[in-house]
Amino acid sequence: MKPSGRFLYTALGDSITEGYSAPHKQGYVNLLACRLRREHPSFRLRNAGRKGWTSRRLLLRLRHSPRLLWAVGRADLLTLWIGGNDLIFAYIKGMMSTSPHLYEQALTQYLRNMDQIFARIHRVRSRPFLVCNLYNPFPNSGFARQWVGEFNQVLGGMCNRWAIPMVDIHSVFLGREAELIHGYRNGTVSDIPLIGRRPVHPNRRGHEVIANTLWGVIHS
Repeated sequence: MKPSGRFLYTALGDSITEGYSAPHKQGYVNLLACRLRREHPSFRLRNAGRKGWTSRRLLLRLRHSPRLLWAVGRADLLTLWIGGNDLIFAYIKGMMSTSPHLYEQALTQYLRNMDQIFARIHRVRSRPFLVCNLYNPFPNSGFARQWVGEFNQVLGGMCNRWAIPMVDIHSVFLGREAELIHGYRNGTVSDIPLIGRRPVHPNRRGHEVIANTLWGVIHS
């Protein structure tokens, strides 16, 4: 990391990256930005996290936004965290479908999308970037444990193939879900409403833990 001078941090992701459910949207990205700003006088932040984004939506954005690709290519620090909505939306579809292959299809599509996202990023930058895996907001559900594990296994294998560091947020949250997740209830998928706020986002403490974990990796 550059010790001083101009510094750009670009964050790619969904509502967690955007700071949803964090007080005043001061999520992990903004918490990291505050620390980086102390080290770099000309610090700039590009937070490209958006509520509801799936891996497919992020891929489309990278394909069609030259400004975002510029921010990805020029970033001194780039973080990527996407996939939670892929799994949640598959679950919601599954509540209204009898297809036995819905989750396998979602996993296959996630794999394809992430491979293309990584390829797109590598076209515009040679420097490494950080990828976060998924934590499980429903630890008391065997279904959630299985599929979060499947998604993380696929992501980990892809990070190894592309030689990209993966930050293990899953392990950091494991056993601390009630402490770190906003609106945590029973820790089962039945907590997910068809309409309304879902207990899946980090609370203030959760975002602090994520920021601390990333900070430790950045300075390791």
